[in-house]
Parts: sequence; C-alpha cells; structure tokens
Amino acid sequence: MEEIQKLSVLHCVYQEIASADGSIVEERDLAAINYALSELDLSSLYSWDMALQMNPHDCFSHASGLCDNDKKLVRNMLLKVTQMGGNTDSRMICAKHILQFAKC
Repeated sequence: MEEIQKLSVLHCVYQEIASADGSIVEERDLAAINYALSELDLSSLYSWDMALQMNPHDCFSHASGLCDNDKKLVRNMLLKVTQMGGNTDSRMICAKHILQFAKC
C-alpha cells in the first residue's frame, strides 16, 4: 500500500470515530488510533495529524483504488474500531457508510 493510501485509510478511521462520537477524545480513542497506525505500519501520531489534513473525498478515492487484499484489511480495521471506545452501534453505521464510499 502506498503512503497516500495509508494516510487515506487513516483518515477513514478518523471519519468513523468523529462521525459516530462527534469528536476524538484521547482517553477514549487512543487505543483505536494506535491500532490503526500499527496495522498500516505508520510509526507516529505525526501520520495521524497528516491524515486529518486530507480532503475526505480524496481519501475515499485513494481507498477505492486499493487491491482486494488491502480492501479486506481496511474492512477488518474499520470493523475492529467499531468495538473500541464505546458507541458501537453508531460506529458500525459510520463504518458501513465509509466502506461503501471507499468501495471496500
């Protein structure tokens, strides 16, 4: 997966959490953020900051261009994040919409 695609997927994780919960709360969401960084082989919160600066439409476009194996990784990652930090039902709804927009 290319760097721009990794950052795009990371932005999708942000969209899932922020859309379901209204914001990112470090105490609640740090485990999910660290999980996503690890799964994408990104080493620091600097990558998180870079991802947040990206245009969401561009991120969905980059994610839709992933190979099937990477799309599966994205699906699994977003679905796991639904279980991290509470508000599971809202996060699941957001994850499904994001996966649809990103064609994953």
